[in-house]
Amino acid sequence: MKKLLFYVIRTLSVFLLLSVTVVPSWVYAHGGATGVVKERMDAMSAMGDAMEIMGDMVKGKRPFESSAFLEGAKAVIDHSAKITVLFPEGSLSAKSEALPKLWTEWDQFVVMVKRTEKEADKLAALAENGSDSRALKKQFVKLGKSCKSCHTDYRKKKKEEH
Repeated sequence: MKKLLFYVIRTLSVFLLLSVTVVPSWVYAHGGATGVVKERMDAMSAMGDAMEIMGDMVKGKRPFESSAFLEGAKAVIDHSAKITVLFPEGSLSAKSEALPKLWTEWDQFVVMVKRTEKEADKLAALAENGSDSRALKKQFVKLGKSCKSCHTDYRKKKKEEH
């Protein structure tokens, strides 16, 4: 009987620990955003992850792997092709990082998104053709500037961490 009680208590303890540590990360990813707001935040995070990996490669912080680099460029292409769909009118919420002017300047936003996709296409083409590291780095910088220009104009400023 004591053994059974021990196993029950241990199982409940593990369950409680998991519910306190793991579940909140599922529920509160991106500050509790849901629906299309969470979808676009996830897409932006995926693009950011791809940019970080490629950036580490062009900076020499990580060994260059052409297949991983190409995969990163294609991830940016795929996600940027879907960006405008992830910003339907009226999808502004307290959890969103988008500024309201994105919808009042929609045409300009679309131009910027298409520029990002175009720069990512160029980067993928260079990677597929086995271009030298200088050409890849130059195009990667252009892609990064394209991403940044949209964030500068249409994303809330991130609060500085102390």
